[in-house]
Amino acid sequence: MFNQEYLPCNRQIHIKLSDKELKLIRDRMEQMGFKNMSAYIRKMAIDGYYINVDFTAIHDLAKMMCIDSRNINQIAKAANTYGWVDEKIIADMKAEHEKVLETVKEYFDKLLEIM
Repeated sequence: MFNQEYLPCNRQIHIKLSDKELKLIRDRMEQMGFKNMSAYIRKMAIDGYYINVDFTAIHDLAKMMCIDSRNINQIAKAANTYGWVDEKIIADMKAEHEKVLETVKEYFDKLLEIM
């Protein structure tokens, strides 16, 4: 996965760890999705960091935006079919749309803080 050119790993180093340190390494390894401790330790020793991105928030935003766009399409269809749309429906839809936009803005503001 990380070793694009296969190079045989024929050198060893030995380190001593406490039980607590070993547990921390295994926990972080699991959080990052590594199954091979040797690969994880090599990656961390060479690069010094590994970024594991959780896309759950983006998935939730995408769902919100899909619902929002469906609502807009339904209003457009009703307007084209009947020639008018109730003002309350438009006001409610606008309020929901503004909530979605605010959520998107908050998410991207958090991303900018990280970078």
